[in-house]
Parts: sequence; structure tokens; C-alpha cells
Amino acid sequence: MQKKEKKQIGKEIITTSEVTKSFGRFQALKGITAKVYEQEVVVVLGPSGSGKSTFIRTLNRLEPHDSGTIIVDGVELND
Repeated sequence: MQKKEKKQIGKEIITTSEVTKSFGRFQALKGITAKVYEQEVVVVLGPSGSGKSTFIRTLNRLEPHDSGTIIVDGVELND
């Protein structure tokens, strides 16, 4: 029997910690914490209205987040 080799994880390129975003009284993101590494493929899944697009928009600075930390390639995104 051969052992499967573990893939070596590259450096962190995206890190989020306790990210929140509200639109009025509606809380679209609540405490989102995630890490994405180099050469990693990530899929964001969830039902309609669960905050997938809002989360991606906060990562690429199209939408400011209310609180928490977003770091992309070592740079903290402060809105």
C-alpha cells in the first residue's frame, strides 16, 4: 500500500477574521473567518441571500465591511 503524499500548503494570500457587514438592520455577514492559500481553489457555497456575493465584494473592495479584519497578500484592507 502506498502512502498518499500531503500537498504542501503555500503562503496565506487571503485571511479574514470576524468580518461583518450589515445593510440597515439586515446582517449579511456575521463573523466570517477564513484563510486562502496560494494555489488553493476555493468555492463559496450557500443558499440565495446567505452573503456569498457580499463576502466576495468585501474581499475585492467593492463593498466596505463594517468590522473585522481582511488581509490580502499581506496588506490589511481598511475601509
